[in-house]
Amino acid sequence: MTARTPPPTLAPGHLAHLPSLDGLRGVAILLVLLHNFDVLDLGGARALGPVLVKEFLYIGWIGVQLFFVLSGYLITRGLLVTQTRPDYFERFFLKRVLRIFPLYYLALLVFLVLLPATGWVAQRSMQYSSLWLWTYLSNWTTPFEPTGGPLPHFWSLAVEEQFYLVWPLLLWKLRLRWVWRLCLGLTALAPLLRWGLVQQGLPDEALYEFTFSRMDALTAGAALAAWDQGRALHGATRWRAWHLQLLGLLLLMAAAVASHGFRRIGAVPQVVGYSLLALGFAAFTGWALLTDQARSRGASVSRWSAVLRWSVLRKFGQYSYAIYVFHKPLHDLVGEPLLARWTGHAHTAEAGTALLYFAAATAVTFALAWLSWQGFERHFMALKERLPSSFTASGTPGKPTRHAIRGTVTAAQRRNFKTPKAGLREALRGKPAPRR
Repeated sequence: MTARTPPPTLAPGHLAHLPSLDGLRGVAILLVLLHNFDVLDLGGARALGPVLVKEFLYIGWIGVQLFFVLSGYLITRGLLVTQTRPDYFERFFLKRVLRIFPLYYLALLVFLVLLPATGWVAQRSMQYSSLWLWTYLSNWTTPFEPTGGPLPHFWSLAVEEQFYLVWPLLLWKLRLRWVWRLCLGLTALAPLLRWGLVQQGLPDEALYEFTFSRMDALTAGAALAAWDQGRALHGATRWRAWHLQLLGLLLLMAAAVASHGFRRIGAVPQVVGYSLLALGFAAFTGWALLTDQARSRGASVSRWSAVLRWSVLRKFGQYSYAIYVFHKPLHDLVGEPLLARWTGHAHTAEAGTALLYFAAATAVTFALAWLSWQGFERHFMALKERLPSSFTASGTPGKPTRHAIRGTVTAAQRRNFKTPKAGLREALRGKPAPRR
């Protein structure tokens, strides 16, 4: 009978699940919805209130940056845990394929093939072949599409998939200190590459969507995972949750100043602002994970951390992938025609209608994502538990698992390790070992 590979062992102090990160993911997807469901028309109004609301809706694009940071952290965290296992690549790619591919390719089949074939929606013109979408490479062509293509928001999924393909290869058997250095180096390199693209005169959308242009968000999250792993293996550091919370606030303020209020495009906002935003979100992610770890020990935590544990927010985080996949096609194919029928304008509406539209579009998208998870996605996720492996964690049945990362032990572990020696010494002298 084939042995099943046991689950990976986490470093001391690690939690198998971090609820606050579900809340952060919920924040990220709500920001994206605010940006893409924005139909508010100021109508020439100059009042401070409406202008601030419009500005808040606009900056929802930063939700994608938060998604990248969270992906960098979570993916790297899992890779570091399984780093020396014989099924390192098998485990990672199997989990990614079962989580990402089914819904992604179902969406392509529906929106690129079935709906245009039935005549329910018109085939949107594309300057480049749809093959770029089918191969997770659309972020290299969408910036040059005059209309953005049929699924313009899939560029970020392409960036993440390319990261999933390359990152396990770079981290395989790489020592923790070199993982840390690699992350810091790539994080520092990204703004220099964006500056080079500016000098070459490439479109703003290319700086926004090219993979190496956004890698500092992914590697900032990865650096956080390496720091957290080292902290768990070597003992606590001087950093506390509130330190990271304060650092995150300061970095976001610096990003707002550098990008002139979180502008999405422009030389300075894209070269400097993106990096500051990534570092700020990495600090907030660190605050969230330290808060969860402190809560698990029964320690007191900030009241602000309770926000990330709100049930509704965590539900949005749980279904964020399907929400992201479906929200833009629903807006383009259903929402805009309805707005045109009700208001005479497909892209704008007065404040009351815009608010009602956002609430209705969000509710419908969430319901569709829930149905997608219950009826489709979770069945593929369950498959990974049924697929056996030919090896145990050590490669040989019956032998214990060696930890993924070698590091020094904590003071408590050293004390526990010395205890048997003391008892052995007393026994050799013919004395009973003292009670402890």
